[in-house]
Amino acid sequence: MEGKEDAQPSPADYVRQQDGVADRITTLKGSMDALPFEEGEFDVIWSEGAVYNMGFEAGVSAWNRFLKPGGKLVVSEITWLSAARPAELQSHWETEYPEIDLASAKIGYLERHGYSPEAYFVLPVHCWLENYYRPLQSRLDAFLERHGRSEQAKAVVDAERLEVALYEKYRDYYGYGVYVAKKM
Repeated sequence: MEGKEDAQPSPADYVRQQDGVADRITTLKGSMDALPFEEGEFDVIWSEGAVYNMGFEAGVSAWNRFLKPGGKLVVSEITWLSAARPAELQSHWETEYPEIDLASAKIGYLERHGYSPEAYFVLPVHCWLENYYRPLQSRLDAFLERHGRSEQAKAVVDAERLEVALYEKYRDYYGYGVYVAKKM
């Protein structure tokens, strides 16, 4: 949703600036499901808030080959925190991202695709609210203006506003799970 005028430094840019490691970080723009890497090339693969583009199981399966034996995978994924949840919430996520599931299912995918799970935790509520949803909300009106308040832009904004409202109402039922696993 961001235009060039709203561009923010990437996480890699931030790390380079803060820690002086520019010579050790290379960024790549490309498709997640057509990565140009060699088998066993990496010690760590970190995917934060992005694997949903491929789907959790497809992503962890595809990326396994890029890790060295014993390499680490760190991936975050929207996760149900309870087996029971309100129908309104269930219906929303069945439509928006049918692969949302319990942590036990996500851990099962890791195990089936050659990983040994080492850790799992849920990001605190403030991470979603203060670091994602509030900044997103502050840019929605500008987004509408940049896109001439078109019907398509309004639909995007309405969907984002609905997602924020659902999280504020139902955050006890879902969150962002972070999964850490070792390649076997």
